[in-house]
Amino acid sequence: MHIEEPATHKPEAPLSVQDSQSFPESKDLSPENLDPCQCSQAALQMALIASGLGLWDWNLITNKTYYDPQWKGILGYGLDEIAHEHKSFERLVHPQDLPRIRQVLHDYLQGCTPVFEVELRMLTKSGEWKWILACGKVFQWDESGKPVRMAGTHKDISQDKAIATQQYQLLEQLQREIAQHQSTEDQVREKSQQLETTLEELKYTQRQLLQNQKMANLGQLVADMANEINNPVSFIYGNLHPASQYAEDLIRIIELYQHYYPKPTPVIALHLQCLDLSFVKTDFLKLLWSMRAGSERVKEIVFALRNFSTSDEGQMKKVDLHEGLDSVLRILQHRLKEKPDRARIEVIREFGELPLIECYPGDLNQVFMNILTNAIDALEERMKYDYSFTPKIFIHTEIVRSHLSLVNSNDIWPNNKQIGKKHKVIIRISDNGQGILPHIQRQMFEPFFTTKPVGKGKGLGLSISREIIVEKHQGKIKCNSKLGQGTELVIEMNTTARHYAAIRKHASF
Repeated sequence: MHIEEPATHKPEAPLSVQDSQSFPESKDLSPENLDPCQCSQAALQMALIASGLGLWDWNLITNKTYYDPQWKGILGYGLDEIAHEHKSFERLVHPQDLPRIRQVLHDYLQGCTPVFEVELRMLTKSGEWKWILACGKVFQWDESGKPVRMAGTHKDISQDKAIATQQYQLLEQLQREIAQHQSTEDQVREKSQQLETTLEELKYTQRQLLQNQKMANLGQLVADMANEINNPVSFIYGNLHPASQYAEDLIRIIELYQHYYPKPTPVIALHLQCLDLSFVKTDFLKLLWSMRAGSERVKEIVFALRNFSTSDEGQMKKVDLHEGLDSVLRILQHRLKEKPDRARIEVIREFGELPLIECYPGDLNQVFMNILTNAIDALEERMKYDYSFTPKIFIHTEIVRSHLSLVNSNDIWPNNKQIGKKHKVIIRISDNGQGILPHIQRQMFEPFFTTKPVGKGKGLGLSISREIIVEKHQGKIKCNSKLGQGTELVIEMNTTARHYAAIRKHASF
């Protein structure tokens, strides 16, 4: 691809990016086979696979381009069927799309757009054209500020395109049918009912499209976080071993000198007094402990990312819900910690003794993420005008008897002797924010309903959470809130998947 002279970009800071081809293969992603640095790369690779994204890395100077196996697999090609050159990409692009792609890339490199993003058609191995969403950014510049390397992702949006086309055709068909059946009142009534059903289906389809986009954004977020992890990993593990060796050698030599030459010359004695040798020896040890603590923090983040983004393959599993909650809290740690303009958000855990719960763990992690994110948003909103406010989030779990349900149920069970043997898990997540008005509480679980500013929320978080709890797990979810005191989300689930069909119709509030 011919690239015109790009605008000069001044990098914010030198960036050390490892060769994309060093990503470990999927079969080598077990923790015992990887060091912590590779764990972060493995977390990125697993996140890309889970979100359906293919990775590319392009050297703008040499035109060499790395395409990961997921990128090639989207088009149906094997590992060795596409050469790692930029020409390979251009040969697969639809001829009508290539000029537009070059123009978008030119605009991005000239600084006219903040990110390279374009929809295009690419040729698959089977000979079909597939719609692809390509996104990327420059991450390395030379000394003069000219871009040297950029990386990004490919996502298959053929299904989204097909659904959008189907929606448009369906809407046109509905408009024609409504115009043709306005003759009688009965026909209008009948068609109105059909229209209502169809609109509900369209609403569901739109929600699924937004959810797909949300998962793509989540995959990009995980990729960005993994990229940020690379810096502390490289620093810690690149300096831990030499720092330890230097410390041991220097302290040993100094101790030998002190033993064999207990009376140093006046010059050395003066320097020792100015140096404060005891402090330096102690501070060396603190430095090593700090670096070790940093490495442990990186391991926790990588573990949390892997636990959150691992695919459940559509099957229920018996898991520890507390591990899922802890993973989500680790991922949200950057929003909980103290910042220059606000206090730290304290998380108070009151975990009960829970058995392993049969559920879809990935979906439940998404529910926990949605609820905790809303709680953090509410606390940050209150902290904007109440500087003396101490923000807190409370997480309480317990197991109760079936008859202690959140809502009285009129179910008539076939065998009343089994009632006392059934148990339910209760999860309460609450904050001490401003609270929610009653009329908003009645709408908060509806799709596309949100009180957040435009661009900050799409109104799908709680709607999707309710669908996961009620539809997929046949549980219950409820909101309790008082103005000035805070908001509580309560989740009720069975410990096993049995008897779900019998209580499904009573699962909502």
